[in-house]
This record gives sequence, structure tokens and C-alpha cells, in this order.
Amino acid sequence: MDLAKIGSEGRLGEPHVGDFPGLRSWAPVLLFLSIFPLGAVGQPGPRGPLTWEEGSPIHRIAYTPSFETADVIARGETSADLWLGLSNIFEQDSSATHVVHLDTERLLSSLSVRWGAAERLEIGARMTLETTGGGVLDSFVHWYHERLGFGQANRDRFPQDQYSQRLTDGGSTRYVDLRRRTLGLADVQISAKWSVVGGTSGGPALSLRLAGRVPTRSNRVAPERADGAVVALGRLGSGPWYVHAMAGAGMVRASPQLDPVLRDVSTFLGLAVERALGQNVAALVQYQLASPVLRGFEHRELDWPASNLVLGLAGRWGEAWSWDASFQEDLPADTPAIDFTVGVRVSRRWR
Repeated sequence: MDLAKIGSEGRLGEPHVGDFPGLRSWAPVLLFLSIFPLGAVGQPGPRGPLTWEEGSPIHRIAYTPSFETADVIARGETSADLWLGLSNIFEQDSSATHVVHLDTERLLSSLSVRWGAAERLEIGARMTLETTGGGVLDSFVHWYHERLGFGQANRDRFPQDQYSQRLTDGGSTRYVDLRRRTLGLADVQISAKWSVVGGTSGGPALSLRLAGRVPTRSNRVAPERADGAVVALGRLGSGPWYVHAMAGAGMVRASPQLDPVLRDVSTFLGLAVERALGQNVAALVQYQLASPVLRGFEHRELDWPASNLVLGLAGRWGEAWSWDASFQEDLPADTPAIDFTVGVRVSRRWR
């Protein structure tokens, strides 16, 4: 197999996602929205946004932001969140500058604790565990991509349910080389969030979040370095509708050996539209965009912005419990974003 030829042709002659009619590419959104009635519901509080973060092994060599509420928990309160995200990942390509082969399924398990340290200020900590392997979902994702016309990104050329997480220059220089893990510690984060505009009773809210990350992932190229980010989170609402937004920037530090191909800063944006389906459940459509962390490859699947469409439901049980469930797909398909993720979050608050 001539990998250089594969890279120059992009996807072995498969149609580019742009060749499909726009309606077909956005089919998951249209299907999702058509399920739910748009009748009057009243004015319940916001339930979103959906818990989400970029899962690409390339992007996760640096800080990856989490889309979360703009609200800050009250002074003296404590909350704990458990989020599970199962991803099916496949990217294979090569050119004169690189050979990339990402073929894995990964389960991220994150546990976050937040404490209301003062009025308008919360302090948080998070631990993320990572499990990777060949997985079992390749055949389902292949079928799903065929049905929606997203293309297979060379999946047909490789055995299913295999494992690889490697990026090289095509020779002896490795940039990313990740081994299999079972509940391995991926990183530890600490954060502080300050409420600039309070969101009483679901009203407009604006907050600033500072976060620091200490990575512990096993990139065999070299140990990764600590990094951090600043994020602005906002919300507006009217009746049963809410709009959530996220914008921020983070340092890109990763391994020192990667400095020649790393950008200094990454930026990220997120927008979510929420529609209440009742007093305790809401449907959400989100779109997230993150700038590339690599440079110099001149290839869309490495140094192009990663973009994701996320659909899901969020709700509440009583006063103490909340939850959300989501489905994420990269859109368009030829960016560094991962192919397929399903996520579930459960949260508990103590006063």
C-alpha cells in the first residue's frame, strides 16, 4: 500500500464530506429536533449545557476545555460530578510530513468536586481516568457512517477492532505514541470559577473560569508538561429557550520534543441551544470548535480546527440530583476531532 499516495488523495478516492448535500450532513440534527414537540412548556430553569470535551488523542496532548454551566454553586455547598465518555476513534493518513494512525476505543471517566468557597466563587478539582483498547464498536460506526454518508476515512482498508495511537514524521521521529491503558490516570486538574453576573432563577449569567492541568498520560515520546486555560461561560434565556456559550484560550505545552510542531496557544468556542421539554428535562443541540494544537503539517486532519456536533438531553431529579446524556459526532468529518462519542453525567449537590 502506497501510504504517501493515500495522503495526497485524502481518503482513497472516497467522496469528501463537502460533496454530500448539506441536508444529509445535518441529518442527525434534523432527526433529533423532529422527535420533540415545540408546544408551550412554561419557564423552567436551565438544565444544560451538555457535558462535553474534545477527545482527540492529538488535541489531548494539551488542555482540553469542558463545556459547563455559567452558574457558580452557592457558598458552603458542595457538588460531585461523574462523567463517562466512550469514544470510537479512527484516523489514518500520510504525506511527506507525517504518518498518522489512530485506531482505538477509549473510555474517559472523570470525577469532579466543586465547593462554594465564597459568594460568587467556587473552587474545583477533577481526576480523569482513561481506558483504551481495540474495542468492539467499529462495525456499528462503519454502518452508521454509511447510512448518513459521512465516509469511512480509510476504515475499509484496515482490520476492525484494532489498536494504534501513533503520529510520526514518516521516519524515526515520533510525536505521539500512546500505549493501551486500563483505568490509567490521565490528568489532575484544579480550577476556580468567579461569577461576574449572577444567574438567579435561570436569568442571564456570565462567569470566568481558571484551570490548571497536570497530565499523567503515558505518551512514550516524553512526559507531558503542565498547562492551563482561562474560559468565559455565559447564558441567556427566554421562556423555555436558553442559549449557552463558551469561549477561552489555553497554553499548548505538551512534551518538549514536540515544540517544533506545537502552537503556543489554543482557542475554543462553544454554543448550545436548549429547549425545555418539561419542568425537569430539556433537549440540547451544541456545536464546539477548537483551534489546532499542531502546526507545519498542512493537512486538515492534523492542523485544522476540530469541530463537533453534540446532541442530547439534560435533566434533574429533585433538588439534589442532575444528569445529562449526549451523542457527539465530528462535523465536518475531515478534521482532527474524533469520530463518535456517547457520554453520560450524573451529579449530586449537598447544601
